Formats: sequence, C-alpha cells, structure tokens
Amino acid sequence: MAGGGYVPDSGTKQFQGRVTGFVLIACIVAACGGLIFGYDIGISGGVTSMDSFLSKFFPSVYRKEKEGHHESMYCKFDSHLLTLFTSSLYLAALFASAVAAYVTKVFGRKISMLFGGIVFLAGAILNGVAVDVAMLIVGRLLLGVGVGFANQVLVAVMIAKAFGSAGVGVMSKADSLLVLILICFYVAAFAWSWGPLGWLVPSEICPLEIRSAGQAINVAVNMAFTFIIGQFFLTMLCHMKFGLFLFFACWVVVMTLFIYFFLPETKNVPIEEMNNVWRKHWFWGQYIPDDAVIGTASSTKIKDMEA
Repeated sequence: MAGGGYVPDSGTKQFQGRVTGFVLIACIVAACGGLIFGYDIGISGGVTSMDSFLSKFFPSVYRKEKEGHHESMYCKFDSHLLTLFTSSLYLAALFASAVAAYVTKVFGRKISMLFGGIVFLAGAILNGVAVDVAMLIVGRLLLGVGVGFANQVLVAVMIAKAFGSAGVGVMSKADSLLVLILICFYVAAFAWSWGPLGWLVPSEICPLEIRSAGQAINVAVNMAFTFIIGQFFLTMLCHMKFGLFLFFACWVVVMTLFIYFFLPETKNVPIEEMNNVWRKHWFWGQYIPDDAVIGTASSTKIKDMEA
C-alpha cells in the first residue's frame, strides 16, 4: 500500500501464536456484536415508512405523502422531526461512548458486554454473512470500495431515469427491485470492508495504555457524523435529488485516497510495534518522537536510516 509503513522482520519482535478454534469462535462472536447496529436502524427505518405510524405520530408527513401529488418525490418525507426518530439513536450512542471507558474499567469488559447483549438481543442473515466475509478478506478494502462506488452511481442513474430533476414520475416494479438489489449489494460491500475495519483498525493502532479512550473517541466521532447524515439525509435528498447518491460516491473516492496515502499497513504487525510503523510513515512519522519507538535496536536503525 502506497504511503504505508511495514516493519522489517529483522527489526521487530517475533510473537508466536496461531489461529485456534477458540480464537476463531471468539472472533465470530465479537464480530456478530456489530449486528446490533444494523438491527436497530433497519427496524426504525421500516417503522417510519409505515402509514399507521405516520398517520398517528407524524400526520403532517402522512398528509404530504398521500395528498401532495404535485410535490417532488424527493421531498415527500423531508421532515427533521421524522428523521430525528432514527438519528437520535446515534446521539444516544455518542453520549454512551463518553462513559464507556469508565464503565468497562469499573465493571469489566465481560459484564458490560453481557449486559448489552441481554438488553438488546438481535440477529440478521445478510449482514452476518458479510461480516464473516470480512474476517476472510479483511485486507481487501479496495474490493468493498469498488462495489460500493459502483452501486451508488448505478442507484443515482436509476433514480434519475425514473424521476429526473423534477422528481415527477413512476418507477417500474422491475426497476424498483433492481434498486433494492443494488442497495443490498452496497450494504454487503460496506459490511465486508469499511464496516468492520472502522472498528478494527483503531483497536490495532492505539497503544494498550490508551486503547479504551481511543476507542471511545472513535465511537463518539463515528456516531456524531452518522447522526448528522441521518438527520439531514432527507433534506439533502430534497435539494440534491438523485445527485445525493453521486455525492456519497465521491466521498467513497475521498475515503479511499485517504486510506491509500495516510493509513499504514497493520497486517501481521503486533500492537507493541505500531509506534515503529508510525515512525516510518512518510507523513505521520514527523509527529512521532524517537523515544516513543519501542526497542533500542529499532530506534537505532531508524536514526541510521534517517542519517
């Protein structure tokens, strides 16, 4: 990977270990914890599109949907109060992440996870399979990027074909099914690439002393931006129309470029040696002091290389 920093075998400590059945099961169980995030969004998103729910709790949105035939299809559900029903879940996660490190420190990781599992038992099919795929091809991020980008563009083309810029028209049943399939492929691509790696990589690059705090910050930032997208998605759709999906496709490209140039490779690198990786990186290395590099031999070799 361009811009990535690899640690030579001669300059690192060798940690003996192998993948056992217990390790594999533990990884699968840990990965399935991510299903909770997909379940709540799927349920809340489905509820907010039900006529019985809208007519009772959001009558103005219901009337707009049923009576506003002259209105653009892109703007029928443009209601910040309605989107807050779903996006507030991310706010809750944001505030919870602020105390997560303290809670796990006081009660322990096992008790904290058991409590979360008891409170929110859930399961899924498609996402679970995709997470298993992520375990097998965790290093193939670009594959997920390519599929995700292509599906965003195709969805934009399909919506533009059906509704145009004015938002007037009807999408055929076959085209609707195709859009649904494309979105499912996008979700699967996200689940085997960006989805799990967004949680895995921060856990691999933070020293053990600050891992809890680092993960808490990671969750807080993730939830904050997800809340913003969730809250303003329908408004953005109303104004940007089918171009909204091209907007997200462009961000996939930006994210890919950032990963390509600024994220060092962490595969087969022990957590104890990550400071060496950061120190050798073409950009981040200037912010890592020499005394942060573990091992006298490694520090001497780095200084000799710089000289």
